[in-house]
Amino acid sequence: MEVKKTFNNNVIQLKKKKPKCPNCTKPSKEPFVPFCSKNCANRDLIKWLSDENYINVKTD
Repeated sequence: MEVKKTFNNNVIQLKKKKPKCPNCTKPSKEPFVPFCSKNCANRDLIKWLSDENYINVKTD
């Protein structure tokens, strides 16, 4: 007995949206994800180290 495999040719493949760089909004690239380049990654690091970016934490 022979089993025939049938495939549905109407299958739509989902495309993953690449996240955008938080600094310049260009599409992110490997290996710098979520940034687009080493330059944008370094710019973000400098902002964090200089306290431009911070997380506001409430303590009760």
